[in-house]
Amino acid sequence: MTLLVRNLQRAVALNIAKTKQEVQTLRRIMHIDRFDLAVLCVEDEKIRDLNRMYRGVDKATDVLSFPASEVGAPGTLPDPWSDLADLGDIFLGIPYINNQCIQDKLQLEDVLPAIITHGLCHLIGFNHDTKDNWEAMRAEELKILEKFNKITGSNVSPLIKPFE
Repeated sequence: MTLLVRNLQRAVALNIAKTKQEVQTLRRIMHIDRFDLAVLCVEDEKIRDLNRMYRGVDKATDVLSFPASEVGAPGTLPDPWSDLADLGDIFLGIPYINNQCIQDKLQLEDVLPAIITHGLCHLIGFNHDTKDNWEAMRAEELKILEKFNKITGSNVSPLIKPFE
């Protein structure tokens, strides 16, 4: 199905073709390539507005996921043959992510697959609101990224912070 990956920010140079290829690989690994998906790379101001509007948090962030339909139990996919075979939208705050990378001495392109994986996991019902949910989400991200690393020759690790 349709994959839309757009760079709507200009603050940070981004290899959008590589990002799209990585998203396609992650979709295949997760068996969600039958669903429409949009990944939008945006400025801090845009992701801050979305974060304030939908989460009540008035600050920029790295990733926000908006499922197209009601999500069920973690890992449960919508019916791919329904009229709405749309997984949802992921917004990436590229300047915010880049600033974190600079602080942590990491490369943006090495971090994006982990952040996109995190966003995709949210679209299929994973969350990190309790310790048990955090552990399940981290395990899912590890499983996905191990396969991603094997396919791409990368060395990407989940960036999910410890449960607090």
